[in-house]
Amino acid sequence: MNRQQLDELRRALQPFPEGAADSALFNDYLAFYGLDFPQAAEYQSGLISSGGFQLMTHYWQQPGAVATLLLVHGYYDHTGIYDKVIAYGLGRGCNVLMFDLPGHGLSSGEPAVIDDFADYGDAIADVLGAVALPELPLLAMGQSTGGAAITEFARRYEWPFDRVALLAPLVRPAGWRGVKVAHALLKPFVATLGRTFNQNSADLDFLAFVRDDPLQCHRVSLRWLGALKRWLKSLPLADLGVGPALVVQGRRDGTVDWRYNMGAIAKLYPNSEIVYLEEAGHQLANESTAIRASYETHLDRYFALQPL
Repeated sequence: MNRQQLDELRRALQPFPEGAADSALFNDYLAFYGLDFPQAAEYQSGLISSGGFQLMTHYWQQPGAVATLLLVHGYYDHTGIYDKVIAYGLGRGCNVLMFDLPGHGLSSGEPAVIDDFADYGDAIADVLGAVALPELPLLAMGQSTGGAAITEFARRYEWPFDRVALLAPLVRPAGWRGVKVAHALLKPFVATLGRTFNQNSADLDFLAFVRDDPLQCHRVSLRWLGALKRWLKSLPLADLGVGPALVVQGRRDGTVDWRYNMGAIAKLYPNSEIVYLEEAGHQLANESTAIRASYETHLDRYFALQPL
């Protein structure tokens, strides 16, 4: 697919759960990103309102589901490149709910821009409020900025999750002091900077795909960095009162300041279990098969799930 086709598809999307299931273009989108999972007996999609945004939402259901798994993606990411994590949930007997954050994927909003991290927390709340979920255990998993979104949600909403896993969660990015200085110096003069595609996964096929992915943004927003600065300043490193989390962190992660972040997460989610992966980079949702298998065993145990 190309950007023009995806822009056309975005304009044709309907409110959840009507989506655009009868659209050949939408079916092409599902096939292009590998989102047409045969094990899902029912699939719903469409737009959910959240503040001034329209969030593209996907919900895969299967008979005899043992839980519902909410997935929250990272910065620059979208549902289309989380096919492996969606397959993990479905392969463990879960219904899977996922949406594109504001400014990402097929959701509305300026690409990769946010002015307040509260919008990320609100997005989770509004999606959970709009989808009729069955009476099953509710699990959540967030990658990078998705973890920050879950943390922001925890600050302001009643906690609905039975268990939560955080993959390489964002608190501070790598080189944060330099980033803050650069942001202060450049903000009066430029709105964005060019994005560098880092080798953040051992899956070389994924790295090649994401560079050509038509839903990727190729700029770094200084407004997003400003929102991150304000969020960190407002975030007390104290118990959120929602219980522990399972945290998975790669030691080859050069995207986030994981040494600082693990200490912060331990304060926000006391008694959390932290699993370090020696060979893993930042993009844990799209790591190599071997690395994903190594942490999926921890997810299975923590979530009390079994492969079908």
